[in-house]
Amino acid sequence: MTLKFVTWSDAINSILSSIGQAPRTGYTIAADPQYEMINSILDATILDVLNEEWHFNTEKNVEFCPFGIDQFDDTGDIEILETLDSQPWGNPFDLPIVNLGLPALPGFQGGTINLDSDILRIDLTDDDINRQYDIMIRATVDNDMVIYDKVNHTDIWTHCIKCDVVYYAFFDIGWQHQQATSGRRILIPEVFKRYIVHRASTRAATKLTNNANLVKALAQQELLARASCMEYECNQTDASFFGFGYNSHYKSYRPYQAMLRR
Repeated sequence: MTLKFVTWSDAINSILSSIGQAPRTGYTIAADPQYEMINSILDATILDVLNEEWHFNTEKNVEFCPFGIDQFDDTGDIEILETLDSQPWGNPFDLPIVNLGLPALPGFQGGTINLDSDILRIDLTDDDINRQYDIMIRATVDNDMVIYDKVNHTDIWTHCIKCDVVYYAFFDIGWQHQQATSGRRILIPEVFKRYIVHRASTRAATKLTNNANLVKALAQQELLARASCMEYECNQTDASFFGFGYNSHYKSYRPYQAMLRR
């Protein structure tokens, strides 16, 4: 049996059929205004879903450092660069860089932390060492995305920080409109693709039709698809209300072990 994965074209045609329109074959976006509108609705729905911070497009404790080879081209010393890239993260006591065990660099006062364009959201990892900062994403004059510190009012960092990141994920890698994003190539799981299609269909029916019963019927399908996503999410995350993070475990009381005198 050959599995059929949902492509961008399949999603567009599914949305069109849900509002009573014929599927398109061999069309370009500019050739049909309705096709272009459905394409925009699907794009917006993907961003709305990805911004909800699901397990497949979220990473915890990601280290970001201001030290890069582009900032130290004038030194020409590879050993210095490797030392800077491998230094322990964090500077909790705001020590000068000369006291951090780093090699001396003439005139170095820190640097910016540049981000890839596939990052949707970023926040400092919940840790006491990071409570002295409050970060956000800002654009430079060259439209580069950098991490900005709202407490110290600067985008210059002298140390590494750890963040929780929400990434953009691709619905269909082969689609021409989803190749402009640099960085990682995370794929949206199939169960979330189905949810995105149903959610986009509800939005399209609301905008392009005047049929309240159709909107209600599509909304029911959307709810069922979201329930499948929640099941997938719970199975993948192994979440616990105790709040245990990675590299930790907890075994609850098990009566059969007591009977076995373990």
